[in-house]
Amino acid sequence: MVCFDEFGPLELRPHYGCHWAKRKHPQRLPATYTRPNGVRHLLSFYDVGKDSLWGYFFKRKRWKETLRALERLRKKYPDQSPIYLILDNFSPHKNQVIKRWAKQNNIISVWTPTNASWLNRIECQFTELKQYVIDNAFYETHLQLQLAIKKFLRYRNIRNKKKKTQS
Repeated sequence: MVCFDEFGPLELRPHYGCHWAKRKHPQRLPATYTRPNGVRHLLSFYDVGKDSLWGYFFKRKRWKETLRALERLRKKYPDQSPIYLILDNFSPHKNQVIKRWAKQNNIISVWTPTNASWLNRIECQFTELKQYVIDNAFYETHLQLQLAIKKFLRYRNIRNKKKKTQS
């Protein structure tokens, strides 16, 4: 069983967080009214059985990007065994091209109820990602942000794999 969702938009702006500061001298965040560098989206997968989280970065999150992410998912499981994919009712997920492709590639869509995407097990995985990578940070380029996210995902997956083998 694999869960799928989008994380983002990921913006290049300062994010508030916790740190030590002198009393009456808090660190102020600069105002950011425009996004001259655009945004990125992390189309993410969570393999429940392996407790593994990964994803792919895209500038947009339309059905075309969703299809490209799903094609990469299928390559991770090349034996053509069925993949039960849990996802929400976001309109790009319901595109006819995606539905047809999923059926041809033995991917069975399992939809969360409307307004209940919190039932998708991937949602709670984003909290740790946000706390470790985004909170109290100000990345200057999308590449820096993407590398930080990839580094965290590697760390997270190795850490959880070790925990699983120890128990």
